[in-house]
Order: sequence, then structure tokens, then C-alpha cells
Amino acid sequence: MAPEVILHHYDFSNFSEKVRLILGLKGRTWRSVEIPSIAPKPDYSALTGGYRRTPALQIGAEIFCDTALIAEELEARFPEPSLYPGPEPAAQRAWCAGLAIWAETTLCWSAALYITGLYADRFPISFHRDRAAFHGKGPPTVERVRAAASRNLAQLRPQLQWLDGLFGGGRRFALGEAVSLADLVIYHPLWLMDRVAGQPVSLITEGVREWMGRVAAIGHGDPQPMAASEAIATARRSELPAARPSQSLDGDPRPGTRVAVVPSDYGGAEPTTGILISIDAQRVAVRRSDPRAGEVAVHFPRMGYRLREASAG
Repeated sequence: MAPEVILHHYDFSNFSEKVRLILGLKGRTWRSVEIPSIAPKPDYSALTGGYRRTPALQIGAEIFCDTALIAEELEARFPEPSLYPGPEPAAQRAWCAGLAIWAETTLCWSAALYITGLYADRFPISFHRDRAAFHGKGPPTVERVRAAASRNLAQLRPQLQWLDGLFGGGRRFALGEAVSLADLVIYHPLWLMDRVAGQPVSLITEGVREWMGRVAAIGHGDPQPMAASEAIATARRSELPAARPSQSLDGDPRPGTRVAVVPSDYGGAEPTTGILISIDAQRVAVRRSDPRAGEVAVHFPRMGYRLREASAG
């Protein structure tokens, strides 16, 4: 029997919404593990090590971090319907990757900082402090969080106008008549604004709203609740599959080396440390041992992550 697909996420995580929609598009039944939105996350860390972004995908004793890699893993395991429909999937993959670099950085941060600033009082100060620490910044005040709303609104408005130009004329999806990963990477920052506001945000135009409705109609598939302890037990009793073949490039550490992996854009992030078991131009995997989860393989994309040799200690 194939191992279960387990998603570690929380409800208002917009990057989790991206993966939930992928699972819905592919019509999957999956296990849902709710994790805290702020540190500490002891059950999550038992599987991921220092990595604390949300979400992570678990299949047996393998943990896949970052939604870019999660999307590729789900596409490989469940190819139909494809995230890259049409006659040129390689070209669509390239378009989706380029759109994600904009939508999941510039658009996402403008939207998130605007809406969390506008509704700063809806979050406990511990949430704002957690996010500031994760980005390597000092403790914020609610007043400073509120002030970020107007600054980021000026950056958000032109991007929303671009989207109105894309969807305002009735275009069904970003790359044509069929939904693709491009739609999901653009959708989830806008979904976050509505989710935090608790109502449709008036900045989003009618044409973009109609497109958002088509994306939301994909749904989340069939999520089944799972306790974090059960997910950890699943990892412990699962055998690690053979490592992917490595294609090391100049400057890469060799498999068998102890390494640390950390997101390149988060100043306060802790590394995930373990033994490098596979590496190529696209992804890297490390094996680590946890007292509760046992031996797990943690996978990361190469893009957006720093990899360095780590001391044995």
C-alpha cells in the first residue's frame, strides 16, 4: 500500500493554501496535521529539524520542505491532472517558476504586510514578535506593524492593476483555458488578504474576483485529520527509500558530508543539519535522526536555500 500523504499546516497559512489546492486539483485524500502558527513547534521540529516555515509535506519518513519542491513532488507522484497542462509542459514549468519568483516574494510580502498591518489588532503581539524574530529583526510594536500597511499599500496597488490587466478581460486562467500552477502561486497572496480581513478586500477588482472564484472551486480534495504524534510515529516506523542519484556541481559538498541547510532570505532561521544523501542542481536531501521520529530524510529545493558543511558537533 502506498504511504499516506501528510500535510503539516495551519488554517490561515497562504502557502499551505497553495498546497491544499494542489491536492484538490489532483483529487487526493490526504492527512491533515495542524501545527502552531508561531514557535515553538516541537512536533514539527522533530520532523524538519530547524526548518520552521509552513507547510511541510510528509510521505513516510521523507519530509519535503518549501512549496516549490512540494509541488514538484506531488506532480511526480500524481501526474494527472497536471500542474502544467497543454502541449509544452516544460515551457509552462518555466513560466510558472518565473511567476512564482514575483508572486511569492514581491506580491506576497506587499499583500501580507499591508493586510496584517491594517488588521494588526487581530493578531496577538506574540505573533508579530515571532515573525520579526524569524526575519532577524527587533521586537515590533503594534504601532509599527500598523504603519507598515500604508507603506506596502503603495507597492501593492500597481501589482493588483497588473492582475486586473491579466484577468479583467475575462481570461479564464493565467496561462490559458486550463488551471496551472501559475494560478495557484498568484492566488494565495490574494486569498490571504481576504482571509485576514474576514471579507472580500475591496482593492481586488471584479475580473480578478471572478478568476479567484474559479481557482477556489478546485477545493482541497479529501483532508482527514491526523494527530501530530501519529505523524511522528508514521515516520519512525517507515523505512527510508534509496536516495536519489546525485549530480554534484563544482563547489558542492559530497554525499556523506555533514551539512546545514537554511533559507537564504530569513535572517533568524535555524538550519536543518544532517548527512547529505543526495544533491543536484534542483534539490538537496539530508538524513537526520530524531529521538521521536527516528531517521528521516529532509528535502529542500536548491533555489532559495544556502548549503554549507557543518561541524560534527
